[in-house]
Amino acid sequence: MEKPVSGTDGNEQEDQPPTQQSPPVLLETLASRMPEPIVVVDADGQILTGNDHLCDLLDEAPGDVFGTRLGAFFPALETLDLAEHCEASAGPVTAEYRGGDTERWVEIAFEPQEWDGETHYLGVVHDVTERHERTQMLEEYERIFETIEDGIYTLDESFTIQTVNSAVESMMGYESDTLVGANAALLADDDVIDGVAEMTRQFLEGEREVGTLTTELSTADGGTLPIETRFTMYDLDDGGYRQIGVVRDISDRKRFEETLEALHKSTRKLLHTETKAAVARQIVGTAVDILELPDASIYLFDRSDNVLRAVDESGDEGDRERTVGPGGGQLWDVFVEDSAVELAAGDPIDLGNGPTAVDAERLCLPLADHGVFYVETGEKHDDARIREMVDLLAASAEAALARVDRETTLREREAERREQNRELRRLKQVNAIIRRIDRVLVDADTCEEIEQAVCEELAESQWFSFAWLGRQDATELVPRAWAGDTASYLDAVSLSLEREGGPPSVQTAQSEQMTVIPAIADGLRGEHWRTEAISRDFQSALSVPLQYDEFVYGVLTVYASQEDGFDEMLQEVFTELGETIANAIREVESRQRRAGDGTVELELTLSARQSFLSQFADRLGVPVVCEGAVPRSDDTVRLFLSISDCDPSLVEREASSMTRVESARPISTDQRDGLYEVVVSGRTIAETLLEQGGRLTTLRTTPDGIEVTVAVSGETDVRQFVSRLGERYADVRLVARRDGTDSDSPHGGQARSALEERLTDRQLEVLQTAYLSGFFDWPRETTGQEIASILEVSQPTVNRHLRVSERKLLEFVFGDR
Repeated sequence: MEKPVSGTDGNEQEDQPPTQQSPPVLLETLASRMPEPIVVVDADGQILTGNDHLCDLLDEAPGDVFGTRLGAFFPALETLDLAEHCEASAGPVTAEYRGGDTERWVEIAFEPQEWDGETHYLGVVHDVTERHERTQMLEEYERIFETIEDGIYTLDESFTIQTVNSAVESMMGYESDTLVGANAALLADDDVIDGVAEMTRQFLEGEREVGTLTTELSTADGGTLPIETRFTMYDLDDGGYRQIGVVRDISDRKRFEETLEALHKSTRKLLHTETKAAVARQIVGTAVDILELPDASIYLFDRSDNVLRAVDESGDEGDRERTVGPGGGQLWDVFVEDSAVELAAGDPIDLGNGPTAVDAERLCLPLADHGVFYVETGEKHDDARIREMVDLLAASAEAALARVDRETTLREREAERREQNRELRRLKQVNAIIRRIDRVLVDADTCEEIEQAVCEELAESQWFSFAWLGRQDATELVPRAWAGDTASYLDAVSLSLEREGGPPSVQTAQSEQMTVIPAIADGLRGEHWRTEAISRDFQSALSVPLQYDEFVYGVLTVYASQEDGFDEMLQEVFTELGETIANAIREVESRQRRAGDGTVELELTLSARQSFLSQFADRLGVPVVCEGAVPRSDDTVRLFLSISDCDPSLVEREASSMTRVESARPISTDQRDGLYEVVVSGRTIAETLLEQGGRLTTLRTTPDGIEVTVAVSGETDVRQFVSRLGERYADVRLVARRDGTDSDSPHGGQARSALEERLTDRQLEVLQTAYLSGFFDWPRETTGQEIASILEVSQPTVNRHLRVSERKLLEFVFGDR
């Protein structure tokens, strides 16, 4: 630190004895030894010297401090007369220092020092920044404390009032001197004190941080004041604690709640009103008596006269003079425009007896298509809570008037509701029947079990008199199962399919569509079956085809003993039931075909100009032979096609140009002959044969159509098999039939079914694809990598599936089956 010195030069200063040091040097030495920041200034306020602590406080270098005026660092001291200050013994001075990012508050105690006729001032500097900030904060809290509208108080551990603000004095009517030092029992009763004590315990034990209490406090005039207080606790340095709380006057809120409760009680009476006039009278009375509005009326819309008719508090509905019609001014406009209007004092309005000006604010509120609510609000017009309750009252009136309208309509429709309930109960019972039928369908082993169980379950219901199920033969509908007390009906009516009309079952068999007869008695003399049905108390009927995936497996017909016994809901139920039964029959027949002892090989011809094979053959100009088909999980089928006398490039080009073809690739080609794998979307003939339980041998296109060779189970009804095929394709004709056993069949019916049961769908798909692709030929036509590419899986996956399939096949052949 550079310090001023006395003497001729530095050496003379060092040689001078301590007792001979000059006054400035002594002051400098003294300052350097002090533990606090020290500053030495002359009478003009110029800094002569100081110590390192001073420079650190000012965050300045010594050369920037010494020789500078004190006011440069502490502006408040620029005009300070140090001599006068010290003579007056004014004590330390407080000043703010700001330099760079540094902001501090200090106190400086100056002491004059006389040296050779000159007066210097030695100042001891204390950093009081924290104390100053704390004082400022306390002053801010005090201002908030006194200016906040809510009351603020503090209590000690014994519930003695420590502090209150002016809001508490104003609320309670006591002076601060009376409240401070008094126990809280001055304002609160014992129950309130006990409640606060319990919350205090919870504060101490950490169960809660803030308490809320709604109660009444005693005021100085002997009354009570409803308040809500929220309070908490804070710790003191001596281990004690204080409670601090905010108290709010809730008198207005209590009055609003009481008024609102009275409003609710009044409007609840609307639940028992039966006329619109009674509703209006109740609403108007509530507005005047409870909301204390000067005047109110409801104008109900009279549809017959097309006017608004006034109903006032007395309920006078017959005053024909107080009506407002079209063009009647603001009241009518509020009704037709469904928009509220506020009227200022003095604004005229026609209330049914000519334009009238009232020296008060008013409201006109629409009540939907029921009328208008007119209220005079007067001086309460600007009260938001009153407006809120008026709006609530109008909403209650609108709801009550709508209820009266609804109840009138409901009484007129009561008979219709009872009928609907009866229909719902019937539907519930029918659904229960359907669930029982579903369980039977799952457990049934034969078609006969399915057919008889369906009829019995339906006939046991109180809603249906008779149920029967038939299948179509060549010329008539043949009953297969029936249940009910009037089975003789089937012997009394004709079930021929060779003429139009006839019973519902015949109509359904011919059209393959649902037939509903709401009233059998209609046209009674025109059809014989109606007479037979009426004589057995059959009033209505419904017949549905047992159809699944475009194949019809029979017809289900149900009769009811009342007219209109089958509404739209029941029709939907029976439509779904028909599909469910058909699917169950298909599954059973499929299982029976797979389990048959022998096989039958059928040769058929059919016409299918729109089929993929026919269109593909037409494009190529040569026959196409389908050697095998593998259904896929994405609703496509993989076909293996043998094509001779055709350029392979033409085959690939034409296949790729067809929208139904997902992919096509050659497996083996020899100049103009080859085997191709083609993935096709949509319905194919091969897929149809597989779904009917057939084992495809070959499909060959010819100029006249398609030749089919297919193996079916020995238990298959060949005529029905051909008939169902004819439902989808034209000109189906059975050319040849060859019976055989499993050992004769190239497919080994039972053996193949048993093997298929051992393989998963994916394993079967991989095995069939590999076989038909020539993977097992020698030499191989297709590699494992190519099979993997076809199936869009990895080669290890293909190898795993083939290994597992081969093992299961060998276990089946050589193992214990």
